[in-house]
Amino acid sequence: MPDESPAPEPGWRRFARRRFTLDVDRTRARIGAVETTLYLLVGLLLVLAGSLILFDTVEGFITAIGEGQPAIELGLRVLDRILLLLIVAELLFTLQLVIDRGEIATEPFLFIGIIAVVRRVVVITAEIEKLPQGGRALTNFLLELGLLALLVVSFGLAIYLIRSGAAAERATDARPQASPPLAS
Repeated sequence: MPDESPAPEPGWRRFARRRFTLDVDRTRARIGAVETTLYLLVGLLLVLAGSLILFDTVEGFITAIGEGQPAIELGLRVLDRILLLLIVAELLFTLQLVIDRGEIATEPFLFIGIIAVVRRVVVITAEIEKLPQGGRALTNFLLELGLLALLVVSFGLAIYLIRSGAAAERATDARPQASPPLAS
């Protein structure tokens, strides 16, 4: 009986097959490590940005007091910077959730949107004193304010829908499953 073993492959084919075989688990682990490293770098940059914003706020506060700026302008500037810090903090929290859970949650981004809209409302309402009493500038201001209010309502509605959908999903998961009828 003749030997039925396959003929040996040329050396380069064996090398290519061994070299280019994809180890899926090891590749996923490496990609996950790179992804986590990138998230950590972004987190460090957000911490740096928050620190710089905080430093600039304190420095601006001290400078404004020394120059005798009006309290309303000083208060609005500090409030604007605090809201910006809240945005950075919310981004850090969202980043932490992404690292912990491995998925991007939409709800924190909606909160970031609400904070950003409130920040913009604070800034533009502070500028109302500089606007003329009527005309196109006032119309644009009121239109922007109305659109920002619509954005806040939309973000709030989206958060409500996400939470009610999650609550309904938890309720259906907790309900005991009906057993199939017995065949007679």
